[in-house]
Amino acid sequence: MMQIATYISDLLYRHECVVLPGFGAFISRRVPAQHFASTHTLYPPKKGLSFNAQIQQNDGLLVNYVATVESIPYQQAVQEVRNYVRFLDHELDTKGVITLHKIGRFTRNEEQSLQFLPMYVVNYLPEAFGLATHETYAVDRTPVETAIAPATVTTEPVVEKEEETPVVPLHVPAAQTAKTPWLRYAAIGAVLIGLSYVGVNTYKVQESQNEIAVQEMADEQVTRQIQEATFMVSNPLPSIELEVAPVVKNHHIVAGAFRDPANADKKVSQLKSKGYKAERIGVNKHGLHNVAFSSHSDRNDAINELYRLRKLGFTSAWLLTGSLSK
Repeated sequence: MMQIATYISDLLYRHECVVLPGFGAFISRRVPAQHFASTHTLYPPKKGLSFNAQIQQNDGLLVNYVATVESIPYQQAVQEVRNYVRFLDHELDTKGVITLHKIGRFTRNEEQSLQFLPMYVVNYLPEAFGLATHETYAVDRTPVETAIAPATVTTEPVVEKEEETPVVPLHVPAAQTAKTPWLRYAAIGAVLIGLSYVGVNTYKVQESQNEIAVQEMADEQVTRQIQEATFMVSNPLPSIELEVAPVVKNHHIVAGAFRDPANADKKVSQLKSKGYKAERIGVNKHGLHNVAFSSHSDRNDAINELYRLRKLGFTSAWLLTGSLSK
């Protein structure tokens, strides 16, 4: 049997909603990085998976992917998907449990309704590729008591004092005493010369600071005059017109596909009379003219609108992603 579960897993990397026609839809949502303090574990961001059994309409995503990968016709791919759904229902009826590789496990409760348990073996978030779970270790902050060694009493040896040597005064000759006043005058002169040098340097520094302050005041005044001046430009620059690229709306809520263009236009008129922004979005490869309730640039907005329309009774509405030939 064809590995449909592998194809579903491949599509979950690039799409938020993958419908298995006749069975249900796998919906992914971004889950931020998490930290569990109880286990000291850091988990990277991922895509959380859920299952909605109410969405079973074929939106063409899975079937087209199967037909492309297997190089088989579209109708044969539809039949292969139906066979796979029958296999899942048979396994659930006989064994009560079925596991889709890399996706999750299905069981039935007492009310025979499907229960889905995702298996986070693969992280379907592309930007989290290579990030693994990281376990940290708690830091032991218990204070450590340090033992203080008892003080030891040491006995210093007694040093005997030596006898003091008497100081003998020196007698300076009279010739040396006569030279002492000249040495004093020379020392005083050196001090005066040093003080005068310091004073001159201080004066020069002060003059330099005054010149800098005057220059800053002049620069400030010139800047103020420039800011207050009015300039008349004789040849102004030409204005530039920027073209903003239109928003591409590649997610369409399809109301129906018609072989006859007149029937497609009739369907557009019916929907517009009910307040919908319906339009023909193009012709698919089977030659059918597709009519959409609305088109959206964001896939999540398109999915929410699809849910809303199905609750209003448009159960045949389905989601088409991409552009068709006009």
